[in-house]
Amino acid sequence: MARVGTQQRNQSPITPRSVGRVSPVLFLQEVISELRKSVWPSKEETARLTAIVIALSVAVGFFLGGLDRVFAELFNRGIFAVFRFF
Repeated sequence: MARVGTQQRNQSPITPRSVGRVSPVLFLQEVISELRKSVWPSKEETARLTAIVIALSVAVGFFLGGLDRVFAELFNRGIFAVFRFF
């Protein structure tokens, strides 16, 4: 059970600016600690995954470019054909 009449510590009021503050040195120490825990991919895996990303990016680029071309042609034939008579 909690004691009745325990003294409270003198605490400064919590302001929005002081919540969650960490010193830069402590932050960098924690970053280095977390980076050491990471499992980094091998050189071969990095090269393979990079090639996959590039290939997929090119494929998506061609797909979106084709869609753009199709919609542009539909727009030109549909909308501009209507206004050609005015």
